[in-house]
Amino acid sequence: MHGQICYDGSDLFTSCCIGVSRNGEREITPHNCEKDSIFDCASLTKSMPTGYLALRAIESGLLSAETPVAEILPDFAKYHNNEAKVFHLLTHSLDYRFPMSSLKDLPPQEIWQRICSHKFEILPGQLFCYGNANSILLGKVLESIYKMPLSELAKEKVFEPLNMQSTGWHPLEWAAAERIIPTEICPWRGRELRGETHDESAWKLEREFGAVGSAGIFSSVPDILNFLEHILKSDFLVEKLTANALSYLPNECTALGFELNNPKFMGEIKKGEAIFGKTGFTGTSFVCRPKDKLCLVILSNYTYPYRKPNADRINKFRAALASSFFI
Repeated sequence: MHGQICYDGSDLFTSCCIGVSRNGEREITPHNCEKDSIFDCASLTKSMPTGYLALRAIESGLLSAETPVAEILPDFAKYHNNEAKVFHLLTHSLDYRFPMSSLKDLPPQEIWQRICSHKFEILPGQLFCYGNANSILLGKVLESIYKMPLSELAKEKVFEPLNMQSTGWHPLEWAAAERIIPTEICPWRGRELRGETHDESAWKLEREFGAVGSAGIFSSVPDILNFLEHILKSDFLVEKLTANALSYLPNECTALGFELNNPKFMGEIKKGEAIFGKTGFTGTSFVCRPKDKLCLVILSNYTYPYRKPNADRINKFRAALASSFFI
């Protein structure tokens, strides 16, 4: 395997685990944790499993990218006609220009109502507007078409088939606490978070709605490598994840359900290359370059003991590490 895993991130986090897979050959390096330690993956949830499940539903014909959200979710249909499509959820191109964290003190039902009733000032598909609301809606779409809770759906369709035994929501229910890396000393909740969803809006919605599609997944490096290696075996998924779904918008680039060619955390992207991946607020990320079946996973607790002002430092670390392998 090319290179050795190294890092200069001891001041960024208290624990980190880095994994690389090239054609299935793996190297995993833990820092102040074990190789199978469990981290809060935050927004990796949007892709693993939510975006993945939606792509598989499209592949099987159970869903279409052009399916109107209002046809599936009655609460959404109260406020919208058929202009918002599953495509827009997968590409974060609905006009949700407000932080979900601003709703964290509301009751779960009111948070859901705010998402469904939000008035779009810009037509769907005309603005890249990354955020939790799109993935929360997509999770509810999946629950509706499969007629089961998202947590059960992901376990049945993704985690169990791929032998991802250290992946799921609410890890204190299925893993020893000492395997779970603490995420933050949370001022809002007044305690250290270990094994409970870091994202405030997702944590609040879980109280009433169960697992949501935007955040809350916990996982380990070996499990995420299982997931990525599986994706790279699917011609359908690789085709979708290496195509810019928003190519019609100037200066925008994203795949369906995953990020695409984002140098902010992927490092230098050479001309003609296609690299897909995802980041999580807690300091997690993964990237894949299908042409040589190369996968890089970084799990860390960048938000511990307290969250940083922004993601600049962790993104610099991610990009430097990616660049050292994507040569």
